[in-house]
Amino acid sequence: MLNLNITRVQIEYLLFIQNYEGNKTITEASNYFNCSRVNSKKILDRMVVVGVLYKENNEYKLTQVGKDLSNIYNENLEKNIYILEKFLELDEEVARDVSYEILAKRIGSLQDALDRRYKFLKFSKNLKEKTRISNISELIGEGSYDIGFNIKKVQYCSDKSFVEDSMALRGFESYGKLVIEQKSYIELYAKTVKKAQDGYNRKGIATKLYYFKNNEEFEIESKEKTFKIPLDIIDYWSTSDGIILESSIILTIKSQLGMKNHVKKANFIFYINLCLI
Repeated sequence: MLNLNITRVQIEYLLFIQNYEGNKTITEASNYFNCSRVNSKKILDRMVVVGVLYKENNEYKLTQVGKDLSNIYNENLEKNIYILEKFLELDEEVARDVSYEILAKRIGSLQDALDRRYKFLKFSKNLKEKTRISNISELIGEGSYDIGFNIKKVQYCSDKSFVEDSMALRGFESYGKLVIEQKSYIELYAKTVKKAQDGYNRKGIATKLYYFKNNEEFEIESKEKTFKIPLDIIDYWSTSDGIILESSIILTIKSQLGMKNHVKKANFIFYINLCLI
């Protein structure tokens, strides 16, 4: 339906026909758009030829194709204006102008991205009222997304006002991926680190992760320095603003340091920014 060669001006006239409460005549259209009757008639008659309008007496009305198309444009126009005002802080007039340009260009990937931002911003209002979000797969939908993380020490020191980062953080790349599919997972990437030990600089790398579920320990083995942490082992996610989702899980890290194994627990904290998905 969107493959019809509809111009920006025709989109504006299409939404005028759908939304305007007065008579949809040439005179009303020319007054509304502040142009000549000749110009308005030329545009409206061309839209009749395209098949989105028909003329009954002196009024122009939407065909079924025109109704379907105008519904899509109305919905996308509302989304685009909302996103442009929120993210780019454009005033409504400029946001509306840019939104019409986006609709006219018909850039599918751009519209899809705007749709996702709009969806998550609307969700954020409801998410702020929830203390626990158990299934983020349904919220986000299938795909691969950036995820932020930190690794904290499990031990708490009463003489400090914060929990220190774990040294294990050095053993992972600074980025991760959230993969939503039939069996969703978080992907973290191990990297080689150097550590002085017994007078030598030894190389070390995380080789295995372990987690507990239902009082049973499970192993996550590194494959090509990549760990795939099952998403369903995380009980729930929380949010304070409806935009940043946060969760954590205690994992045991087994590292190979020279000829020795090093085993230690750490608190993995994950962050998802819905506005960047």
